[in-house]
Amino acid sequence: MTLDRLITTVPGSQGGFLGNQWELGDDTSKREPSLKRTTLLLVALLLCGALVAKAATIQDGGLRITVLSQIKPYKLPREGTAPIAVFVAGHLQNANGGVPPQLQEMTIEVNRHGLLQSKGLPVCQVKSIQPASTERALAQCGDAVIGSGQFWANIVLPDQGAYRTQGRLLIFNGRQKGRPVILTHIFTSHPFNSSFVIPFSIKHVSKGPYGTELHASLPQALGDWGYLDRIKLTLKREYTFGGKRLSYFNAGCPATKGAKRASFPLAYAEFSFAGRKPLGATVNKTCGVKE
Repeated sequence: MTLDRLITTVPGSQGGFLGNQWELGDDTSKREPSLKRTTLLLVALLLCGALVAKAATIQDGGLRITVLSQIKPYKLPREGTAPIAVFVAGHLQNANGGVPPQLQEMTIEVNRHGLLQSKGLPVCQVKSIQPASTERALAQCGDAVIGSGQFWANIVLPDQGAYRTQGRLLIFNGRQKGRPVILTHIFTSHPFNSSFVIPFSIKHVSKGPYGTELHASLPQALGDWGYLDRIKLTLKREYTFGGKRLSYFNAGCPATKGAKRASFPLAYAEFSFAGRKPLGATVNKTCGVKE
């Protein structure tokens, strides 16, 4: 089964994990750290970008994060939710030149008008895709894919200078310690074969405009090697289960009665970097009402 087919639609998952649904509001080597840090920087961009309807730039001093993203369709139901697809391109840079600071933690709180739906969707375990090439990860957990893309980065090795590299990115519906997670798998073959997995926890938020919190942390014992240039990513997964058409990513438009569109705070994203205060921003979105 090809990756494109996995991302667009997968027929019923026989023998797969019957996951829960989460409504956004309802309830070994010194070389390795460079790719780990690059992975989490990448995920920071893609998740923040997935919540943006147009180009956005977040900057604090010399640190600049630019994201271009589109969510389709623009028109969504006033009541309930509908399947969506998210397209993201992102760029992380030090505006003053040099390597960006190390990202240690990130948290994204998402508005309540959305739904992560995993009912009937197979689940992937970290041990199944780490270590693994992109091909092996697909062979092990292809039915659990919910997104894919590419990354470009410079990997800096001690006393060896910088290496230009690029690779594939896969996003999986996962589970860790009995709880739902989103697993991000990254693989590159240059200048050496390396793969890493970063889990994002999913937590319910009971108060305020945001209903779900996504969080990832980076181990403290990492050096300052490697930095991300850019990414391109598609987040989309529709599938059939129990004779019904389902989607992992869903959203609605919270427009009031009679209004044709609505603007609202879709998410708040906070990034914690080494040696500096956290960088946070609120992402606003406008949606149209599907008649």
